[in-house]
Amino acid sequence: MRATFSGLNTMVRGIMANQLSLDTTGHNITNAGTEGYSRQTVTLATTYSEERGGLHGGVRVGTGVDALAVERARNVYADIQYRNENPSQKYYETMAVNYDKLETIFDDSQNLGIEAALNKFYQSWVDLSTNASNASSRTHVIEQGRNLSDLLQTATAELQEQIRSEYEDLKSEIKQVDDILEEIVLFNKQISAQEVTGATANDLRDRRDLLVDQLSNYMNVSFSENANGTYQINSGGVTLINGPTRAHLVISDGVSSSAYGTDYGITDYNIKLKESNLVFTPQNGILKARFDSIAEDKAYIDKMADIASFMLTAFNEQHQQGWDIDGHYKFVDENGDDVTVADESTLTAVEYMKSDGTYLTDAEAATVTLTGGKYYLGTDEVTKLNGDTIYRTSGGDIIKKVPDTINFYGQGSIDYQYRYDSDFNKNYLYKDDDSLPDDEKLLSGVKLIAELEVNAKFAENRGDRYIATATSYDVIETQDANLNIQRQYLEKDWGNRTGDGTNAVYLSELFNISQDTIISDGKANALISQKMILRDLDGNPIDAEGNTVTSSSDYVYSTAMSTLSVNSFYQKSMSTLGIDAYSTDVNYDGMQAIMTQVTNWRDSTSGVDWNEELTNMIKFQKGFASCSRCLNAMDECLDRLVNSTGVVGR
Repeated sequence: MRATFSGLNTMVRGIMANQLSLDTTGHNITNAGTEGYSRQTVTLATTYSEERGGLHGGVRVGTGVDALAVERARNVYADIQYRNENPSQKYYETMAVNYDKLETIFDDSQNLGIEAALNKFYQSWVDLSTNASNASSRTHVIEQGRNLSDLLQTATAELQEQIRSEYEDLKSEIKQVDDILEEIVLFNKQISAQEVTGATANDLRDRRDLLVDQLSNYMNVSFSENANGTYQINSGGVTLINGPTRAHLVISDGVSSSAYGTDYGITDYNIKLKESNLVFTPQNGILKARFDSIAEDKAYIDKMADIASFMLTAFNEQHQQGWDIDGHYKFVDENGDDVTVADESTLTAVEYMKSDGTYLTDAEAATVTLTGGKYYLGTDEVTKLNGDTIYRTSGGDIIKKVPDTINFYGQGSIDYQYRYDSDFNKNYLYKDDDSLPDDEKLLSGVKLIAELEVNAKFAENRGDRYIATATSYDVIETQDANLNIQRQYLEKDWGNRTGDGTNAVYLSELFNISQDTIISDGKANALISQKMILRDLDGNPIDAEGNTVTSSSDYVYSTAMSTLSVNSFYQKSMSTLGIDAYSTDVNYDGMQAIMTQVTNWRDSTSGVDWNEELTNMIKFQKGFASCSRCLNAMDECLDRLVNSTGVVGR
């Protein structure tokens, strides 16, 4: 009897085991398309055997099967690999989108972008140099200059909007990250509670692992499992989750970009840990890509500002060295400061200038000697000016008549200079405008670019007459005894030279010569080198260490285009953009290939295979049916044994 009933139990165990396996197979099939689902299998084991007596001694008879657990098919090493590589893929994907936007902003495929505007502006000066008195040529220069400034400002505005969009996306993503962290903590608690009895909460674990995968989209993560089944998740040295507790990531209060030294006209944000108020710096993933994209966008605003700085300093100064078509002039002293002369008839002509550009006193002029057709003061060569307009006032001060020419860009004749702020280790442009408070005279970023407006005087009736095409300098080259070239800059009076386009030539040259060339060229362009000297906030020339200097050999010249012309600087910037965008696309494609491999690796273990599951379904169905039939057979035996034994002869 005992053996008979034991056989029934064996079949019942088989039915239950096959029923559980069928249920698990059905669970797999129905979740075949569920994201993050891991294939589950029933772990079966034989039950303990029983000892039974026999004719030849005791034997041990099996008692069936038992289901030990329902387990997930999960490859923890593939999970680690996935979460290591996924942040890099998302980083490059996000950066690639930003580069696509940058390429759209600076697109010049239709010859309507900044590069085309630079070329057209350059060509307009070339044309003007041969048609200096032509009003339409002069107006064309103004329009092309305005087109260039408009495009620079438009590109800057689009870059600003792109940065704001990145910050808006960042705010949304931080909210998503915070929600993910909250859900992981919730699952930690549920898993811990359900697994107290020893069972495994497979479906909850799948959903938690999916959340960790999603978290790895935004940042690099590392995870470990605690003894109670909960996760501890770290990122960038910060513990974000530890079992039932977590950190809270929030967006910091906005800070004006000018607080960091450069005014980009936007509000900057950081990610902070709410509990400690410390800045959280993501090391990879979408969040890092957001900050890197913002930094990249700011860098291109800086490049626009570098071009604007050059135009407001070097380009303006070269323009001011020419005579406009009406020959407007003013008087300045040896320091270049304006001098008011009430009656020009009181001025006395001075005929000599030193080779360094300073003028002789009466006492020095009296000692000048003529040797070999040249004039000397001791050993210093001087130039006889032969009636050029250089004067001494009745008070004995030497002054000179110079072109009263306006800036091409910016306001009136306001002076723009490079300044250096040691606190921020940044260069600025100083706007020497006494009508402004001191804190508004330093220009950077978008404020500097906004200053790049064509002078308002050009908009007046016949404003084109203010274009300075005639040079106010002649460059004289001589050879010394060692056959070295000596250059002198001699002032050249107006003389009603309405057709002189020499200064227009010098202006056109600025587009295609580097700052180094400007400084050393020896042409009239070199006279603008003082405008490129880097000065401290007080206006004193400084050396590379920021110390005040007096010797011209120690001057530091400030601009990102020291070895590049404006055209080359912009072309290099666009080439760099193209290379960076291409490199990012290549890296993204490479990461996609790696992620495909890792995902396939994971799926080979945890993915649901329809063929395998259908095969299992048939196997477990047959097992269930077989156990049922065996149970019926045993039941019939038991029925015969119980109901038919002992009734013979009745």
